[in-house]
Amino acid sequence: MSVALRIEGLTVAYRVAGGERRVVVSGVDLELQEGTVVGLAGESGCGKSTLALAATGYRAPGAEILAGRSLLGDLDLVSLPERDLRKVWGARISFVAQNALGALNPGTTIERQFKQTLRAHSQARGAAVRTRSLELLEAVGIPEPDAALGRYSHQFSGGQQQRIAIALSLASDPSVLILDEPTTGLDVTTQARITAMLSGLLADSGVAALYVSHDLALLSTIADRMVVMYGGQVVEQAACDEALQRPRHPYTRALLQAAPDVEGRRQLLGIPGRPPLSVQEGRCAFADRCTMAVDACTAQSIGLESVGSDHLVRCIRVAEPALATPPRTLTAKRREGEQGAPLLTAEGLVCSYHRNREPVVRDVSLHVEAGEILGIVGESGSGKTTLLRALSGVIAPTEGAIRLDGTELAGLARQRRPEQRRDLQLVFQNPMSSLNPLHTAADTLRRPIRLFRPDVSRGEERETIVELLESVNLAPEIADRRPSALSGGQLQRLSIARALAARPRLILCDEVTSALDLSVQAIIVELLRDLVTRTGVSILFVSHDLGVVRALCDRTVVMRDGVVRETAETEQLFTDPGDPYTSELLAAMPALPQAEVTA
Repeated sequence: MSVALRIEGLTVAYRVAGGERRVVVSGVDLELQEGTVVGLAGESGCGKSTLALAATGYRAPGAEILAGRSLLGDLDLVSLPERDLRKVWGARISFVAQNALGALNPGTTIERQFKQTLRAHSQARGAAVRTRSLELLEAVGIPEPDAALGRYSHQFSGGQQQRIAIALSLASDPSVLILDEPTTGLDVTTQARITAMLSGLLADSGVAALYVSHDLALLSTIADRMVVMYGGQVVEQAACDEALQRPRHPYTRALLQAAPDVEGRRQLLGIPGRPPLSVQEGRCAFADRCTMAVDACTAQSIGLESVGSDHLVRCIRVAEPALATPPRTLTAKRREGEQGAPLLTAEGLVCSYHRNREPVVRDVSLHVEAGEILGIVGESGSGKTTLLRALSGVIAPTEGAIRLDGTELAGLARQRRPEQRRDLQLVFQNPMSSLNPLHTAADTLRRPIRLFRPDVSRGEERETIVELLESVNLAPEIADRRPSALSGGQLQRLSIARALAARPRLILCDEVTSALDLSVQAIIVELLRDLVTRTGVSILFVSHDLGVVRALCDRTVVMRDGVVRETAETEQLFTDPGDPYTSELLAAMPALPQAEVTA
């Protein structure tokens, strides 16, 4: 196989406040071969997306490519002026962004976007443009492609938008495709369909692909080769099966221990700390978080070394046995046959957003027990979030009843008594949009304290705020920071602390881990389990990630098209599903290959 794209010594920096230059990618070498997929993994902030964009020659605002080349055949994309790059982008190398809706033009039809792409980068004209557009939409599985061409991007579901973005990227038959988290946030069945579709298209076309993702299980299903980045450097590189089954770098092992797995109920182990903001010269960047670190790790530069056939690792202790903690199997909180008192019950709930429209939630009944974590799973559009909004009082159900301790609740939160509003707290999927950007963390926590905690005097507020931050493993100094100064994981923990500030009896969590990388996700999952143990709070946990649900929840509800299809103890549901739809969901979820714990 010939090399479609060769990256040599690529080094990228950003200009930050005060004019300082911060190097975020350093000396990366990488090859993309025709007809193969390279998976690029690592936590947020490790340089994955920066590397992917720089490989196309694109310079993000404030970014500088300090050194290296990105060779597309005989073209060095790094040295090409922008006017020449625009002739290459979309024609020979294409990019698929994580946010398909943001990448598609909301003001023009899908047909016009295909026309613009094909006229700019191909010889297709007239009827040939429409024929090619229809072929591409059909290839990516868009129903009724002829009608789809006349619609706008917002008229498609999230999965369909991503399929259309992929079709546009392949319109001009590029030789290289860069995909940056293209299925993050999508439900398991949509993700499985897109991944299968991509695998088929790439195999048929011979396109070389770089697939950026923090989902190791997903990469195991599509990638031929795995590259793991940390601190702006490649720390491990090998064939995909080799990297995941016999990981040699402590960071790769730590990522695998943080990854949820649909095939087993085990503890998810987060990685304490966070990646450095810039490349760490003259030392191992992972040493501060590594269980195997010794003094020598921070006293010298460490290069990539070969540890076998085509397996490279950046670690001086690679030949020694691993010190990683073996995965611990979890047991459910409750034993078989044990049942607690219902805290919250919903009976015959029906929810609609518009009068005379088909209900989004139809005749749903469920209950949450005291001290229980109840999971709700299902595809996008199954009614999970709508159900959560009805329970919390954000919207009022059109039919049915919601009861807390046997007392029926009013439909809207503002109509409920203060103690009822206190007892049910909602944590949203996107903390950045649900937190006031002008308020510090202390301001955010102070409001529910004043609303629901008459036992806390003004003089005791600061102490209570610090206690709340510490309860979700946030340092006290976070109190004076605004959301823009916090990481995604810190923002989500602050949102949970805000819910806890009211001392609720039930926390409703809406996809609270879907946008987090593996390590932060594992920390949030462990935090929720710990909160239930320490405080006795109940949790209703909505998610499309079945691996997370298996690791966290005691019972699980499966929804489809607004209807509950199955409710069961979590382990029973995963090992012996009673509904065919549950079996479909489980089959769609990628599973991690079994990794060795020791070197």
